[in-house]
Amino acid sequence: MVYIIFIIVHSIAMTSIMLSSFYIFMKSIQCDITMFRKITTIMWCLLLGVLYGVAPLLMPVFLFRPIACAASIIFILFLIKPKLEVAVSAYLFSFGISLSLYYVATALISFFTMFLLSKEHTPGTPLDYNKPVYILIHSLIFIVQIILSFAFFRIRRFRKGFPFIFNKLAIVMALFFTGIILILVTWVNMASQSEKHANIGYSLYLIGVLIGGIGIYILIRRLIKVFQRKKVQQNATEYFEKLWLEEKRDKERALELIKNQSSIIHNFADRIQSMENSVLEQDSNILLEDVRNLKKDLQNKMATYKGNQILPSTNNRIIDNLFEYFAKQFSEGNIDFNIMINGSIKYMVDNVIEQSELETLIVNHLKDAQIAVNASDNSLRRITVAIGLSEGFYEFTVFDSGIPFEIDTLIQLGKNRITTHANTGGSGIGFETTFNILKEYGASLIINEQEQSKIDYSKSVSIRFDSKNQYVLKTYRSADFPTSERYVVVS
Repeated sequence: MVYIIFIIVHSIAMTSIMLSSFYIFMKSIQCDITMFRKITTIMWCLLLGVLYGVAPLLMPVFLFRPIACAASIIFILFLIKPKLEVAVSAYLFSFGISLSLYYVATALISFFTMFLLSKEHTPGTPLDYNKPVYILIHSLIFIVQIILSFAFFRIRRFRKGFPFIFNKLAIVMALFFTGIILILVTWVNMASQSEKHANIGYSLYLIGVLIGGIGIYILIRRLIKVFQRKKVQQNATEYFEKLWLEEKRDKERALELIKNQSSIIHNFADRIQSMENSVLEQDSNILLEDVRNLKKDLQNKMATYKGNQILPSTNNRIIDNLFEYFAKQFSEGNIDFNIMINGSIKYMVDNVIEQSELETLIVNHLKDAQIAVNASDNSLRRITVAIGLSEGFYEFTVFDSGIPFEIDTLIQLGKNRITTHANTGGSGIGFETTFNILKEYGASLIINEQEQSKIDYSKSVSIRFDSKNQYVLKTYRSADFPTSERYVVVS
């Protein structure tokens, strides 16, 4: 019975710390997970809680927390598949905050429950956790810690998480911070187990909680301020540079438009005048053929002009060259091509995805869009690329007015190597590569399709770097898709 109470008390304590650390982790990186993953996370925390309860019978307790921390990082890598450095820095930081909140909660509950222990506990001696009253006390600590964790993110400055976590130096800071917390906790625990040092340990504990809590609060506030200041400066610089470039491009487009239209008008003016003079002199069938030829020549000239249009720049020479190459290809196929850029593409290739893999996504999905448009009899022939920030995440999206995906193709994507254009010699490698990239970065594939029309796009394919690693189908054909854990269907 004695050991059962001891195990229950320590299990409650560890479960509280683990649940709090995972909540802080998810909020710090602004990650929203599915209900299934939430249940899986809770089960993981309960498992570690039970293992911590029996750990003193098998190994030194101070070794268990670092092991649990490392195991939880591995668990997170499998759960939501973030980048390794993000998982390590964000969870270490969250674990350190969770430990601090645990001891704050313990201090609060200890203050109000001293009268329960005063009759049974002799001052100057270690606490005996084999008494039933400690189950109640640690249950209250559990509740207070969870409340403190929720309240922590009610503070206005912390509501959007900790953006500095994604900084490359965050892992160094997190290792230092959590290491210090673990050392202090271990030192206090070891000191408190000795009769001689019980009072010293308790005093150190209270001082550590106070200093640690103040330090964490100031540190996070300052880091967020520094990040926000740099972000504002960066955004302001990028904004004015963008305005200047857009003004320059607008002038260039206007001059190019005037030049090309003047040339086209000049070239066709004499031919039209000549045709008007010969209306009464020539056979109507011959005249009709001349009109058709003139119309065709005019369309070709205008298509050539479209092919020479100036595209918005990503400020990345290689990616700009890729878009210019496809713009030429689309122009030759009489396909309108547009690009929308939001945010810094330099930041995207430096911090979100390797440039070579972004280039691979661009090539594969623009080729697919081109094939889909060419296979369609829709009079609207258009492809648009959107790259950069969208709804708080970086993403790459291709819109097209081509034929829709086959139902079976969408069902099999990511499961088997399958092509979206088998009739044109497709191998399926394109989407297989896309799913490998999704897995590597924890990104989500979002396919949005609607019924074909002559005024709008038929579908879009988005790769969103949101650390959710989901496959989402937003479709008007939701009834045709069987239920599956592999994808989410939204009607």
